[in-house]
Amino acid sequence: MIKLGTQIGFCWGLDLSEAEIYKSMSDVGFSSVDYNLMAGYRSPIWQMTDDELKSYMTERKNVMNANGIFAGQTHSPMEADYFSDPETKEARWHAQVQAIKATSFLGSPYVVIHPLYPSFRIHNLGYDECKELNMEYYNFLKPYLEEYNVKAAIENLARYDHTLGRMCEASCCSAKELIDYVDTLNSDRFVVCLDVGHAVLAGENPVSMIYELGKKYLHVTHMHDNDYLHDDHMMAGMGKLNWWAIGKALNDIGYEGIFNYEAECPFLRFGDNRKHLSLDLLKVYAEVGKAIVSVK
Repeated sequence: MIKLGTQIGFCWGLDLSEAEIYKSMSDVGFSSVDYNLMAGYRSPIWQMTDDELKSYMTERKNVMNANGIFAGQTHSPMEADYFSDPETKEARWHAQVQAIKATSFLGSPYVVIHPLYPSFRIHNLGYDECKELNMEYYNFLKPYLEEYNVKAAIENLARYDHTLGRMCEASCCSAKELIDYVDTLNSDRFVVCLDVGHAVLAGENPVSMIYELGKKYLHVTHMHDNDYLHDDHMMAGMGKLNWWAIGKALNDIGYEGIFNYEAECPFLRFGDNRKHLSLDLLKVYAEVGKAIVSVK
């Protein structure tokens, strides 16, 4: 049975303790959290000693576990892209290393690490040059992934084309490119995170991508809906993606990972009434997720 996971964006500003957040998730049927490690490379958390980081993350893990939740995956800082400021490369890559350590200390098997996305990798341009940069990047991280027994999930991306005024292809946007990266790295430390919303924005079919990736490559998911034009991160069913086909494809390939929401709460601006609305919506998220993963 595919388990359900989610980020905790639903709880922002709700004055809930960590324990209450995870208990709320567990009570409605979630078992996994996608733990946010996307703090910028300047964040004090990345300046902690290993002992300090381990102590901090172990505390987080214990609160999760005591309330029926485990860290199924994490997401590393999205600021690995140093091209606009090359002098920050060392600090940005150091943050990725620290995120790998933090993932291990949380007990999570996977950390989602975006590929580098230089501006020249757009549409069908810049494939080889971008791949060369990413092989340097991921091979730099490989020894840390091995040491801390964590797998990096490479995520498919889309980017905005300011000339055309729409989203389009970017680094690792297709199943073919994701498979090429994983095969070239030639290590069990690298797998794929399929972001279904990014897929359609890049002109790809997420259902076809699931079948092409198969159980061998697809280990992690980001599930959210959109209108095929904007990176909306809506709940499944609020946009145009074919969720029943997505659920069937996951079951057809024998997917054993988490159906993991990366969807935003639409009630963030509702002030004092938002706690009730957000917690009710969390139940809906769970029920919709259960329905999708039950499609055979």
